[in-house]
Amino acid sequence: MITHKRIGFIDFLRGFALFGILVVNLPYFSKPMFLVASLHENSTLLDSIGSWIVAFFFESKFYVLFSFLFGYGFSMQMDSSESSKANFEYFRRIFALIILGILHGIFLFLGDILFSYGILGIALWFLRKKSPIWLLRFSFLCLLLAIAGRIVLFAAEDSFRAFLANHLTQILEETRKAYLGSFWENAIQRSKETFSSFRFLVLYQWPSILAMFSLGLAAAKKSIFADWGEARLFLSKYFPWMLILGVLGNLLYTLHSRHVFPEDLNKSLKFFLVCLDPISAPALTFCYVYILGNYYASSKSLADKPWFETAGRLSLTSYLGESLVCTWIFCGWGLGYFDQLGSYIVLLLSVPIWIFWVGFSALWDRFFSLGPMEWLLRSWTYWSFMKLKRPGS
Repeated sequence: MITHKRIGFIDFLRGFALFGILVVNLPYFSKPMFLVASLHENSTLLDSIGSWIVAFFFESKFYVLFSFLFGYGFSMQMDSSESSKANFEYFRRIFALIILGILHGIFLFLGDILFSYGILGIALWFLRKKSPIWLLRFSFLCLLLAIAGRIVLFAAEDSFRAFLANHLTQILEETRKAYLGSFWENAIQRSKETFSSFRFLVLYQWPSILAMFSLGLAAAKKSIFADWGEARLFLSKYFPWMLILGVLGNLLYTLHSRHVFPEDLNKSLKFFLVCLDPISAPALTFCYVYILGNYYASSKSLADKPWFETAGRLSLTSYLGESLVCTWIFCGWGLGYFDQLGSYIVLLLSVPIWIFWVGFSALWDRFFSLGPMEWLLRSWTYWSFMKLKRPGS
């Protein structure tokens, strides 16, 4: 096992991304998944505004950011010696992510990302020796595949809507009954939804995830975040264009996905909007990274750095912990608020949940060198109990 110097900004971005992931996931905890972003989701203007905010600023942006960071961190996980031991440790880690993803999808959240990271992490291993320029080209190819995946989903939209029109009432009743029932009723329903949504995730997320894996690995090979001054000069050339694409593209995405446009919108325009989203979402994510990088390098961030960086170091614990809290709030074995809170309240709820886990991370970090899930994952990866307590704590 080798150790690498952590880059504070990478942890800072992970801590920030945890909030975005929570905002996007919360609606799927709080109501039946077929209601999210549907015509029937909101009944008040405030709830519609809450849904528009999630669509414009958060949807499709933060799993993209996490995927980029996963690819960036991949280069630090692999031993430069290419020893068989390092390779075996990597695949043991990947196997653990797959198992965690399956358990997470059954017991906590139907939209789990860990399973996808585990499966696609296998593909990432085969890219480890590729040059940065090759990885950039491969990333672009994957974005084209992401567009193709959206086209396939677009082609199936009419049949899917017809199915919902005939079965939606029954599906909603069964979903509400299951999630307001016992823990095991929750798990059975969530397992069904996780399985049924898997094909959608493969088409909707996997090409974009692999594109960002590749882009993150290319960035790590170029050590782009080792010196923010140099990174800023490079990224600033693209920022204005990315901002225009990100803002306009995501505005159109929001108007379309939240049914502000007429439902009988021209098919050609719908097709254009479908093809635009896989490009405009990463463009806005690029802008987030650039803005946060400038903030991180300034004196204004001194008070915030420790909080975000600590949350980023405990990102796996926080990610799973957020799911645990959300499940407890909305399911019948907990507080039982499933399908009772509007989109606006659900959006506001993301703030105290995120603050709680940031505070937990900061408190835990005072006494322990690894988060509980990070300790478990590393101990399994290196087949050795890792030191958990900080010296003198």
